[in-house]
Amino acid sequence: MTELTQYLNITSVIIQIILFITFIILVIALIKVLKKLILKVDDLQMDVNKYRDKVEPLIDDTHEVIKRVNNISDKIENGVDSVNEAIGNVKEVVNNVVEFEQRIQRKIEPPVFDTINTYIAIIKGIKTFIEKIKSGRESVSEINEGLDSDFYDDEIREEYNDINKELNDVRKKLEEMKKE
Repeated sequence: MTELTQYLNITSVIIQIILFITFIILVIALIKVLKKLILKVDDLQMDVNKYRDKVEPLIDDTHEVIKRVNNISDKIENGVDSVNEAIGNVKEVVNNVVEFEQRIQRKIEPPVFDTINTYIAIIKGIKTFIEKIKSGRESVSEINEGLDSDFYDDEIREEYNDINKELNDVRKKLEEMKKE
């Protein structure tokens, strides 16, 4: 058994050497893999640093854009508030103008109608006077031919119609402004 023991010892030593060499090869391979892994991690770290350097200005720019958008939004809100206030002021002015127009119309229409009626009455009185004189005297017929009483009646009616048209135009314009 000595020979067998010796053979087993030699085989055991050879197996141990083979295992030791395999272990060394495995450690060397593992070291190479670790070196490649370390290189890849370094590359990855460099890429992350590059992207971080590129992303930081973008983030800063994004914050600036957001600030500007908020600022613009605030200005738009202020503008809308100003426009709404101006619209309210315009409505108030239009209402005041309409009230003013109605007050003037209420105050002016009766005197204007009274004046027109007075002119019409005066013209009718003159016409009646001329007709009485004409029937009493033939010489007055020459004066009567010189006076055209229908001309005065039409002239007053035209003035009245013009005034009425102007008042209606003002009323329409004021109502349009009130609707807007």
